[in-house]
Amino acid sequence: MKLLQMRYFQTVCRYGSITKAAEELFVSQPTISFCLKELEDEFGVKLFHRRHNRLQLTVEGQFFLDKINYILQSVDSLTTQMKDMGNNHNHVKIAVPAMISTFLFPQMFNSYTGLYPDVELEMLETGSLQARKLVDANSVDLGITILDNFVSDSYNMLPLVSTELVFCVSKSHPLAGRAQISFKELADEHIILFKADSYQNTFIKRAFSAAGVNPKILLYSSQLYTIKQFLGYGNAGAFLYRQVAEMDSDMVCIPLDHAIIQDIVLIWSRSGSLYSDAENFIQFAKQYYHQQ
Repeated sequence: MKLLQMRYFQTVCRYGSITKAAEELFVSQPTISFCLKELEDEFGVKLFHRRHNRLQLTVEGQFFLDKINYILQSVDSLTTQMKDMGNNHNHVKIAVPAMISTFLFPQMFNSYTGLYPDVELEMLETGSLQARKLVDANSVDLGITILDNFVSDSYNMLPLVSTELVFCVSKSHPLAGRAQISFKELADEHIILFKADSYQNTFIKRAFSAAGVNPKILLYSSQLYTIKQFLGYGNAGAFLYRQVAEMDSDMVCIPLDHAIIQDIVLIWSRSGSLYSDAENFIQFAKQYYHQQ
C-alpha cells in the first residue's frame, strides 16, 4: 500500500466516480482503476460496489476510508510542519528585556553573527515578564529573563550572568554623594520605573511595600534613553543594573543597603522541540559565557 494509492482511493470516494477523480488528479482513468484493483488484491476484499455507473463503499471500503483519512491528515500536517521548519532555518528569534539587551546582548550578538553569518538573529525587545509569555506562546524560540522560582520550575534555562540592581541619579542630584541607600530612605524621592511587563517593576514595588513605602512614581518607561533624559534634570532616580549605569559617565550608582543581585538566564520551553539553529545558539551561549 502506497500513499499515492490512498490519495487516489480517497479522491474516488469524495466524488463517487473514477472519471471525476481522474480529472481532479490529472491522471488517466485506467491509472486510478489499476490502483484500486491493486488495493483490493492486496487486502483480499472489495472496496466498492459498482452500481448504476456509480461507486458505493462496501463495509470494508468505509473502514479503510476512515483509517486513511486519519493517515493522510497526519501526513499533510507533518508536511506543513517540515516546511515550516525549512522556512525557519537560519533564523533565531529571541525576546530580550530592553535594559538587559543594552549591556548583555550587543557583544554576544556580534560574536554569534561573526561565527554564523548565515543565521539571522532577530531580537525582540520586551519586558522580562513578557519575554516569558512569548516563550510560552511559541512566538519566539528563546527568551532572556531574570531568574526566580517560577522560571526555575517552568522552563529549561541556561545561566548567563549576574548583575546588581542599584539606584541611579545624576551627578547634580542631592543624593549623588550617598555611599548606599535603603528603600525606606527613598520615600520622598521621585522614582522612574520600567513598565509593568518588566520583572524589575514587580520586584521593586514589592521591596517598597516591604519597607512600608508608597513610592512616588514620576514615570513608567521601557526606553533607557528616556529614563536617562529625565535623570539628567537632577530631580528623580531610577533602578538600573550596574553594568548599564556604568556605561554613562554622567550617572551616579548608589548601592542599596542590602545588595540585590539578580541572575540573568536564557530560557526556552520544556514542551515542544527547538529548531536546530536555536539549539545551536544555546550551545554558543553556554561556551560564550563560560569563557567570560
